[in-house]
Amino acid sequence: MTQRTLSLLRHGDALPAEPGATDFQRHLSTRGHTEINRLAQQCVKQQLSADWIYASTAVRAQASAAPFAKAWACPKIDLAELYLADLAQLYDSLKQTPSDIQHVLLVGHNPGLSYMTHSLDAQQPPSELPTAGLVSFVITTEWVGLTPGCAKHVLTLTPTPKKIQEVRALDRRLNDARQIKTVPDSVR
Repeated sequence: MTQRTLSLLRHGDALPAEPGATDFQRHLSTRGHTEINRLAQQCVKQQLSADWIYASTAVRAQASAAPFAKAWACPKIDLAELYLADLAQLYDSLKQTPSDIQHVLLVGHNPGLSYMTHSLDAQQPPSELPTAGLVSFVITTEWVGLTPGCAKHVLTLTPTPKKIQEVRALDRRLNDARQIKTVPDSVR
């Protein structure tokens, strides 16, 4: 049986709806664009690429899917039913995937995507997928046979603000420094 990969991407951070506009029409914020572009670049660097993208037709999901479709040069299928889709609709949409597709990226919304991460692999503790968060699973079934519990979580990528990255880098350097044998104060 062929091993497949399913990646779920929550859209990037979005602006509030403009007066008279609906939630569906919300655009990505500057932060959302930055995080999505950074994530797409990180996927390319890690040689992670899909050969099929499903995307909600909401403006913010379309903007989030675009950099991946461009970087991977793969088909992007826009599905209106993915907008705020529940778990059953997410499974139904994925079951329509052609059998020759090896890696699908689904770009959508919470709470459905967060529910799906736990549903696919019950070993995954329930948690909220952050904006511009991506999770990947290995699946050993045909797409049409996709069911809860049929996958194993293999990767999580989340946006990390630069300040947090700098603090984590400093923490690593401090921990590395602690590993070096220190000279007792009495010897100094």
